[in-house]
Amino acid sequence: GLILAAGCGPAISTSLQQEAGPQVSFAELSARPDRYKGRLTILGGEVMSVTPWEQGSLLTVDQRQLDDRFYPVGAASGGTFLVESDEWLTSTWYIPKSKVVVAGVVEGQKDGRLLLKARQVNLLAPPTWEKFSYPVPREWYPPELEYWYTPPYFDIYRGGRH
Repeated sequence: GLILAAGCGPAISTSLQQEAGPQVSFAELSARPDRYKGRLTILGGEVMSVTPWEQGSLLTVDQRQLDDRFYPVGAASGGTFLVESDEWLTSTWYIPKSKVVVAGVVEGQKDGRLLLKARQVNLLAPPTWEKFSYPVPREWYPPELEYWYTPPYFDIYRGGRH
């Protein structure tokens, strides 16, 4: 099922971590997917796109290193990988640049990219849109609302209510 991590504990269930065992590097998996076919692996990164695929979805992910809790860290991409999921991963959640961690079985390659069959897909957090990191542009609101739309009062998640 879809699990939204609240930022504590590992990003992938312990039983899947144990089943996956020692991790093979992304470069190695990408270079020799046939050698690792059927192997459970844990990969993460940033969502690039999600598209309908057979009964479920095909997720395209820009790979990132995972830390010891399996959270994607760092900015360096190791390349792109694909995740086939039987579940419908809605594009309203899986928006570009949101971070995901996937436990999946190596299926092989598709379009020259490593393809995993998802066992667990964990959406960690939607991206923080830059426009909410800064005061809302002056022209977006009438003067009488200035109080609500300028920090520290402007909070997108509260919708301006206190």
